[in-house]
Amino acid sequence: MDRLMELPFPVRAGLLFVLGAALGAAVNWAVYALAWKPRPFSPWDAAGRRSALLRRDFLPILGWWFLRRKEATLGRGFWLRPMLVEILSAVGLPLLYWWEVESRGLWGEGLSSPDAATLHCVFFKHAILMAFMLVASLIDVDEQIIPDSVTIPGTLIALLLAAILPASHLPVGPALPSYALILDGSRRLEGLPPSSQATFDPLDAWHSPKNSGTAGEFLTLSSPFIWPKSLGGQPHGRGALVGLFCWWLWIFALLPRRWYVRKGWRKAFVYFWARLFRSRVTGGLLVLGIVGSALILFVWIWGGAAWQSLLSALVGMAAGAALVWLIRIVGSLVLDREAMGFGDVTLMATLGAFLGWQPAIILFFLSPFAGLAVGLLIWLMHGRTEIPFGPFLCLAAAATVIFWPGLWAWTLPVFALGPLLMLVAAVCIVLFTLLLMVLRLVRERLLL
Repeated sequence: MDRLMELPFPVRAGLLFVLGAALGAAVNWAVYALAWKPRPFSPWDAAGRRSALLRRDFLPILGWWFLRRKEATLGRGFWLRPMLVEILSAVGLPLLYWWEVESRGLWGEGLSSPDAATLHCVFFKHAILMAFMLVASLIDVDEQIIPDSVTIPGTLIALLLAAILPASHLPVGPALPSYALILDGSRRLEGLPPSSQATFDPLDAWHSPKNSGTAGEFLTLSSPFIWPKSLGGQPHGRGALVGLFCWWLWIFALLPRRWYVRKGWRKAFVYFWARLFRSRVTGGLLVLGIVGSALILFVWIWGGAAWQSLLSALVGMAAGAALVWLIRIVGSLVLDREAMGFGDVTLMATLGAFLGWQPAIILFFLSPFAGLAVGLLIWLMHGRTEIPFGPFLCLAAAATVIFWPGLWAWTLPVFALGPLLMLVAAVCIVLFTLLLMVLRLVRERLLL
């Protein structure tokens, strides 16, 4: 790794440009190969291979320029978007490298940057995340669906990277001591006798001058506080139970479920289980669940940083999926229509597994701003009211990664609430429900 850093940055950027173009070609291949509906043309499918193609047509970026000759049969400008995807990937990968490795942009003020190996681990993980998000976004734009063939491999890769690269999570400041919430609202250090407890402000501790220049830590499920011993590896069983619960919640979300209550709850329950047993997908998911459980227990026995990283990714996966799942249920009940596709749920599971539950919450609340602006533009230009939400989740996730130091410092007072954060989340969901009810009334009035 030191030899790599000794190369001049322009040389590394040039190599990353070529690698990014190849990654963009892989993204285009995945968009065509994993799409729910077949595309009219792709150099990689059977129809494309049977047509008169030259070797140069398979070159990243330039190949699509050469394929312009097929516009007469494949439609005007069919080559433009794939070429732009590969250009974006070729330019974006060196820029991401410059920001995260060369400029140490994720390590905010007051934190000393880690060694080169850690910097490259973080960059490698985020490059993979960006590729998966690009594939999911393009398919969602085309078909307004995010297939499991994208989100399942993405989630599994995120969990694998969390276990083998514990230092690939987003960096945060020094961990704060845990605190107990006293009825009078003050925060006091745990582990001290009542007579000697001193009032403790976690924000003052995090911004304390004594923390300037420290290496900090990586984001875990307990951030911004220290890791609780009860969630550690063997012999602490609570952590294993939490990890297995999150894992099987994700498996359950992937099962082919249908819930029809038109003929009563009893028959709905019978039909639900009958569909599960008849589906061929159920067996494969059960095997995946058992194998995954065994691997989770193996990492739990191994313990250490690998277990902390994996458990944090599992909780992030479950929290991200549960958040969108709950919003989907509430929105569908209030609006009397499907508020979000279930692909958004599995996509948030992938994002949560890559980034953690704290960034998942941040990006979820950032995504409506991008969705509102772009959705309004689409409505004014084309009159369409149905827009895919997946691309905006991915755009918010990219913004969360790039602007992480500022976002973490800005949202730290919220995450420092500790147990009160659950109460804040409940209030937000209630307010969201009321907002949807108002929107439904407005829509019904306008349609009268």
